[in-house]
Amino acid sequence: MPIKTLILTNTWLTQSFKAKLENLFAHQTDYEVQFKSEADLTADDFAETEVLIAIPSPQLLPKFKKLKWLQLFSAGTNGYTEGAAFPAGVALTNASGTYGVTISEHLLTMALVLMRRFNVYASQQEQEIWQNAGDLQSIYGSTILVHGLGDIGGHFAQKVQALGAHVIAVKRTVYGDDQFADEVYPESELDKILPKVDLIATSVPGTKETYKLFDAAKFALMKPNAIFLNVGRGTNVDLEALCDALDNGKLGAAGLDVTDPEPLPKGHRAWHTPNLLITPHASGGYTIPESRHRFIEILRTNLQNYIEGKPLRNLVDMQTGYKKK
Repeated sequence: MPIKTLILTNTWLTQSFKAKLENLFAHQTDYEVQFKSEADLTADDFAETEVLIAIPSPQLLPKFKKLKWLQLFSAGTNGYTEGAAFPAGVALTNASGTYGVTISEHLLTMALVLMRRFNVYASQQEQEIWQNAGDLQSIYGSTILVHGLGDIGGHFAQKVQALGAHVIAVKRTVYGDDQFADEVYPESELDKILPKVDLIATSVPGTKETYKLFDAAKFALMKPNAIFLNVGRGTNVDLEALCDALDNGKLGAAGLDVTDPEPLPKGHRAWHTPNLLITPHASGGYTIPESRHRFIEILRTNLQNYIEGKPLRNLVDMQTGYKKK
């Protein structure tokens, strides 16, 4: 009997990506698959679904009585690890390895926009002001801290290293095999490194350990002209402290693709904080072909492994929220 499988469409599932998933399952006779929104879920869905491919609302998880495997569309696992109300024995896999190309390009774009002060020029254009923005920064010859050297951080490190930056990486576990970083240190060394760098790019997941990690004390350690970028989780940054640092000239510039709260509400001071570039959690998703291809390959492998009883790719440690090695 085919395995009842649900793909929840109330994520960033574009039509082109949905078509690729439909094509994949057209060749998977072991699975009985349906595309649904959360609003359309039925009692039968909750009673019979064994495989769920989604970013489901965490409060729905206890309702899936026969769930054995949840494949997330996201790399982040917030709400699905420690304390999540899964039925016993559910395997959780994420989309780590999907977003390195697109999010690292987003980071690089933010870095160049702020270093070259294109944010200032965009504002001047709206006001019809013809004026040089003054001294600029360069990736070439700069020292860049890559905080988190997974798929995203690794791709970003490779890009800026190729452009002439000296790359320092800080990561949870140092294995000694990080080819795109000139220096690698454990998380415990973060405070010692922050005063040395020209740009900080953080892409770590949201966990108890990273909650408001970047606070007033961390921003005070940074150079007054440093640039801070975050594409990890908004909860990793004290947004009020960041705005204060920018308002007071204690930090050069910042770029955020994630905020806390999120969506950033109208009227929040961050919208109008000088030298703060904000994008609406748009760095990832499946808007470029490479991301769609990478996720399809992860899912294709896992579907086959699940049928054969083999270990799943991207299995998540339920205590740490990180992908198991």
